[in-house]
Amino acid sequence: MTALYDQWQAARQLRQGEVVNRRDQVSADLERWQADRLTHAVQLRQDLNQLMADLRSNTALWLAETTADREAQILPRQLARQDYVQQLQADADVLLASYQADRAISAAEVRQKLEYDCQVLQAKVSELRLEIAQELRQVQQQVANIQAQTAVKLAGYRQDQAMVRANLLPSLTAYVEDLQVQVQATLKDLTTVRQQAAVVNQAQRQSDRQALTASVDAMFDELADFRHQLQAQRSHLSHLVWGGATVTQPAATRPVATRPAVTSPPARATVQPRPIAAAKPAPAATAKPAPSKALASRPTPVKDAPVAAAVARSTPVATVMAPVAPAAPEAPATVAVAPDPSTEVSSVEEVVYNYLHLAQGARLSELETELSINRFQAVDALRSLIQKDLVVKQDRTYLVQEEAVL
Repeated sequence: MTALYDQWQAARQLRQGEVVNRRDQVSADLERWQADRLTHAVQLRQDLNQLMADLRSNTALWLAETTADREAQILPRQLARQDYVQQLQADADVLLASYQADRAISAAEVRQKLEYDCQVLQAKVSELRLEIAQELRQVQQQVANIQAQTAVKLAGYRQDQAMVRANLLPSLTAYVEDLQVQVQATLKDLTTVRQQAAVVNQAQRQSDRQALTASVDAMFDELADFRHQLQAQRSHLSHLVWGGATVTQPAATRPVATRPAVTSPPARATVQPRPIAAAKPAPAATAKPAPSKALASRPTPVKDAPVAAAVARSTPVATVMAPVAPAAPEAPATVAVAPDPSTEVSSVEEVVYNYLHLAQGARLSELETELSINRFQAVDALRSLIQKDLVVKQDRTYLVQEEAVL
């Protein structure tokens, strides 16, 4: 290990000596190169200065020679230019003189030709004026002849027209009178048919109203019976909860329910314009079935007795005036009240039908604008009238069907 270390130290000192020698050699080379470079730069600067001095001297000599040559050439060129200008002026004078002579000759020829053309045109204009005057005279004569013929024909046509009018006036008068008689007869027949149809519809409405009245009376009877059942159940519950004598309601002293009498409107003799067909009354809506007697008579459990008694004491019983006549123990039904005749007459359908009849057809937008109704009302009324075969639709226009029986 010591020998290796000594060997390594010797090699290390050798390497350091070589590095120092190489560094000295490099420094010497750099100093030598720098001195050579400075010497070379000085030599180049001296050469360039000499070259610049030579160029300046040569340029000055060349400029002097060129200036002398130009000064020598100025006088001959000025003389040549003056000679050329004089020659151009002479040539221009000769050319202008020849042009003026030719122009004078052509102007004289053109003037002579224009004078001849003016004479010819004046002669032609005179001839044309004479021809136009003659044609105007002929046209005026033709116009006068045509006016005379037209006046004669108009007089003949007026006479023929008066004769035809005199011949056709009696037949036209008779035709108009016959047509008026036929129209009056047709109107009377239509009025009779409408009155008959109105009477039939009135009778139908009366029968429907009577049936509805009977149905309403039966429903009030059912309501009275149901009320008595409720009163009996209440008495039974009160007896079960509180004890004591059972209170029975007398069956013969039930008050009679008062209902407004339904009066039928008087039948109209004439219908102007034609009203829509009377709608049939809607059937009475069915209500939920009432609890059976067994369910109504079932006693309340004991644990709910105080609650039921409190409800019975706090809730008042609605007093419903029922008719005296008894009825079957059926569930009460909700009664659909028949519409009032004045409301039916002034309904949207009749208004729409009357407007279509008077206007002889209209569009949906026109109905909305003229009647001040919305789109839904107009569509519903038109759909109902179409279903009743009173109105037909043709090309987005709604028309009244004339053969409909009212």
